[in-house]
Amino acid sequence: MRLCRGMEHRYRQLMRKVRLYLLTEVRKKSWTSRFLSAKIFDPVYWSWTRESVAVGAGWGAAAAIAPLPMQSLWGVFACLWRKGNIPVAILMAWLSPPGFTFFAIPAQWWLGWFLFSRLGLPTSGATWHMLKTGVEQWSWAPFNGLGIGMVSLEFLTGWAVSSVVLGGLCYGLVQLGWWLGLLIKGRRKHGEDGKKARPPHEGRPK
Repeated sequence: MRLCRGMEHRYRQLMRKVRLYLLTEVRKKSWTSRFLSAKIFDPVYWSWTRESVAVGAGWGAAAAIAPLPMQSLWGVFACLWRKGNIPVAILMAWLSPPGFTFFAIPAQWWLGWFLFSRLGLPTSGATWHMLKTGVEQWSWAPFNGLGIGMVSLEFLTGWAVSSVVLGGLCYGLVQLGWWLGLLIKGRRKHGEDGKKARPPHEGRPK
């Protein structure tokens, strides 16, 4: 657990320097920037606690697969709403590589279409080839004759479900990993205390 304590110590030092630098820069900006900084730089959103880190990881992962610009910004807004760790949310939002959207959009549409078909709801009639062509051309032309509203609804459903699932999975994994770390730390500490309290071995009397 020395490694974990060292990581936490380095994290606190780094975040202290980052916050100091950003606060110094923000003071040079407009009053709106100073107003927002009063909220963003609150220590609650930079604390290294199990709940804060787990919430930040969950919202950051959900933002990472969102087909939206400035995914990190959405992760920050979510952390302000639910008191998550902002640096962790930004880091998780950066995990989606460039061009990931071109793979995420068809997958999220397919998930929405699959859920609609399984639940017996009407579907748009779109095919995988149509969606692939539309994403490559960045155009609605391949969907001519189809219900664009239904295609969009299928995509939004898949997007919402995949974001909730991935965000919840990351939240649960962080909580589980943190709990296991505390459990291992507690057992090691208990073992060390037991060794210290154990009396020295005495030899047999002659």
